[in-house]
Amino acid sequence: MSRADIGVFSFGRMQSQRCPNKMLRPFGGTTLTDMALGELAAVQREGCATFYAGHEDEFADRAKAHGVPFVRRSLHAVTIDGPIVEILAFLREVPYDWVLLLSGCLPFLRVETILGFLEARKRPLTPAFSVRAQRHHFVDAERNGVNFDIAQKTLNTKTVRPLYELVDALYFFDRKFFLAEGRYWDWAQVEFVDMPEKYELLDIDTEEDFRVAEAVWRAVR
Repeated sequence: MSRADIGVFSFGRMQSQRCPNKMLRPFGGTTLTDMALGELAAVQREGCATFYAGHEDEFADRAKAHGVPFVRRSLHAVTIDGPIVEILAFLREVPYDWVLLLSGCLPFLRVETILGFLEARKRPLTPAFSVRAQRHHFVDAERNGVNFDIAQKTLNTKTVRPLYELVDALYFFDRKFFLAEGRYWDWAQVEFVDMPEKYELLDIDTEEDFRVAEAVWRAVR
């Protein structure tokens, strides 16, 4: 696969409200930002174009230490929660036709997973997003079976129809479409890529998430 027109990137900010400064505070002897930059540096060594976006100099310094190109975000972009096209306004400045966004809050995301995701993208390129198959029984608020017959007498997860949870891990999209439409993709065209390894999807949004993920990190590392 030619990677010349694909940019792999992550981004961070210091203004997180639910878990203040989660990107730069100590995490198991390192930081979430250094983990993300380590992933970018590793895929860069495999021939991928990469960059990291941030506003504060702390992010620029860490990107330089890892040898990853840095793109400066505006103060406005790091102090808002939407729309997404303004949060990622820095994508107007990069030269890639397609981009792969890596969530910076997944400490267990593996380089092999990122490279495998890229290798699976075939020409002509189409958007793709990470999901996780949930093989459980789901009901709606009215107790109607969503993915199984509510009248069945035996509940067996081996036979249930899986539903797919959208997971904040890997976003692959056409940069020009994103900037023009203000959304990642046309949902009728996006490919869902199943992420079966649940530990890779431990996502840090809150203080509790941070404590749990760090405890797991220390236990397995």
